[in-house]
Amino acid sequence: MLAKLCRVAAAVIVVSAAVLATATAPASAANGRSLFGNGHSDKCLEMPYSWTHDFAPAGQYTCHGLPNQQWNYSTSTGLIQNQLSGKCLEVMYWRDWDGAAVGQFTCHGAANQQWNMNRSNGLIQNRFSGKCLEVYGWSTVDFAPVVQWTCHGGRNQVWLWR
Repeated sequence: MLAKLCRVAAAVIVVSAAVLATATAPASAANGRSLFGNGHSDKCLEMPYSWTHDFAPAGQYTCHGLPNQQWNYSTSTGLIQNQLSGKCLEVMYWRDWDGAAVGQFTCHGAANQQWNMNRSNGLIQNRFSGKCLEVYGWSTVDFAPVVQWTCHGGRNQVWLWR
């Protein structure tokens, strides 16, 4: 009976320690779910209308924190994956010019889906084109498109991790 009680107590301690370690571990913004708020409009990067299909264009919308605005970023792969659709943010059709559409597509890991995130200046730069993610035309309205543009560091290219 005493041996069984000791085993149960040990199991409770192990489970409690695991729960506490998980609860107190800091969330890594570099590798984990985040919202990206635009520095100019203060709206969030999202997949409008909760679209989950390939080639859906990205946009901005008032921040609400639902899964279509949640993104998982991997520093090792550079992929930014939408929490709702499971698809990756990419420069559509491998275009390398200013104003090219950015949207979601099934994750394949090629360079047009890889991004460098600079936490110090807020820029998100595509590894294929070398251009930065921005809200087109400095727009502040809901559903404004998010595109790529030559990096200039303007507030419409700054993304704040939330």
